Amino acid sequence: MKKKNSDIAELTQITREKRKVQFYLNMLLGLGASCGVMIPTEPIYTLLMELSDQEASLMQKAKDHSDYPE
Repeated sequence: MKKKNSDIAELTQITREKRKVQFYLNMLLGLGASCGVMIPTEPIYTLLMELSDQEASLMQKAKDHSDYPE
């Protein structure tokens, strides 16, 4: 049961970080558009993809564990 709680906590943390990164990305894009400058966003998109992959992996693991109760 302790492992399940740590997975949920980790999933919650990843989701929180992903939302934070998305917020700052939108803020940077808006700032860049209003100032008329190009802001390199490739590292931010890469980070978002990594967080999404981790989130999907944890969700799949949780789904697999719920399909086969101990």
